[in-house]
Amino acid sequence: MVHAVVPYGVSNSSVRTRIVHWFDRTGAGIVHGPGFNSSSVPVGEPTILLRNVGRFTRGRVEQSLLREASLGIYELDDGLPWDDGTLPGLGRWYKRPWPRSVMADRAARGADRMIVGNQLLADWAAQRCDDVRIIPTCVEPADYVRKVDLQVSDRPTIGWIGSRATEPYLQSIGLALAEMHRRHGAVVEMISHAGPVPNELAGFTTLIPWSESLATTRLATWDIGVMPLIDGVYERAKCGYKLLQYAAAGLPSIGSPIGVNRSILQAMDAPMPTTADEWVDALDVMLAEGADRRSTRAQASIRVADSFSYDQWEPAWRSAVGLDQQGSCALSM
Repeated sequence: MVHAVVPYGVSNSSVRTRIVHWFDRTGAGIVHGPGFNSSSVPVGEPTILLRNVGRFTRGRVEQSLLREASLGIYELDDGLPWDDGTLPGLGRWYKRPWPRSVMADRAARGADRMIVGNQLLADWAAQRCDDVRIIPTCVEPADYVRKVDLQVSDRPTIGWIGSRATEPYLQSIGLALAEMHRRHGAVVEMISHAGPVPNELAGFTTLIPWSESLATTRLATWDIGVMPLIDGVYERAKCGYKLLQYAAAGLPSIGSPIGVNRSILQAMDAPMPTTADEWVDALDVMLAEGADRRSTRAQASIRVADSFSYDQWEPAWRSAVGLDQQGSCALSM
């Protein structure tokens, strides 16, 4: 029986992709956390900790939890090791006395093994833990409705899926999106937490509250999927999940080449703008492309989704959490 401790409910994408989907798939054990099992984790059982136990912590609770497990696994898929409470856009009052960076360092040093989502995190983890496994964030391609009509719509839709915390990334390309609305009549559709549309996107944007079923069906109705990021240390540690969702839907996409996004975008045959002008040019070109060119992009995207599928990575995950004695996998894009 494997136990997993998570800090958020099932609406959080890391909780779903890094823990819940794997447990549902393998019957591995019990998830503890908000909206899950509320009981304490038994001492001496194999235990996975995703990120942190709670908000107000400096890592001692996390370290103790992992050291008391028969196999203590620290699971990490984003830039917590660098989040000291002062990062641009991520500064919060509670992070300064309880910095995520301090917590992550202590948790990593208390773990028998770490599972991380990319090489940047693996390099950091290897300085603190002797056993580090890279398992990327995965998607289940069969769950997604796949885009069939690759012709750009008369009223094109540029789509983005995320959360309130990541909405500022979309706002960062607001001028480029507004220009696409002016030139092509394009509209923007956001799948995110319920709330008002950001001011930078008002007038041409619809916000739809997230649900897991919507996330797997709605993307195929869009013409372009976007994943803008800023080039910061926190963002370089991200695992490209938005792009993988777009890929599973066979959706032509555009994204910022930050961290693992660069290799994913290259494999998806997708534009990689880095400036405001480049975002305008990339969106303009893609909205003018014919169905044949867009079909080529879509097929490349589908191959990427297959490379990041749960089927591909299940042997490695089973091995990493102690369900099997061995198992490995490599990305093929």
